[in-house]
Amino acid sequence: RSILAECGLALGIFALVAAWYAWVWWSTRERRAVVPPRVTTDRLTRLRADYTRQIDLVLQRAAAGEITQRRAHQQLSVLVRHFVEEVSGIRAPTMTLTELNARGPRLTPVSEVVGTLYPGEFGPRESATLAGAGDVAKRVVARWS
Repeated sequence: RSILAECGLALGIFALVAAWYAWVWWSTRERRAVVPPRVTTDRLTRLRADYTRQIDLVLQRAAAGEITQRRAHQQLSVLVRHFVEEVSGIRAPTMTLTELNARGPRLTPVSEVVGTLYPGEFGPRESATLAGAGDVAKRVVARWS
């Protein structure tokens, strides 16, 4: 009788360990990104116009001294990343520069913008590269599809 109890206990522990390994595998596997259907030409045109206006607004606010250069760099990065997500479904807002670079040529324009903006966002001193960064951001918005 005690041998049966020990075997049952051993089987129970084995089942728990197997269930734990299965859960770890399932919870850490790479998920397929859900990509929304392509946006219509009209919607893409509206999105481009809207995001270009928002980029211009950030540049104007920085030029007027309403926001710092650092804050403007951060806002440009957010705008470009959200535009890419809205148009293509790629979760660019949550990706680091390394992750953007690792995704390949499709995200090269985005990683170039983010790479241009990083020193202004995270550098020890405020950067005066905002005008160039704004131009690059607008180019991505104009050409991304």
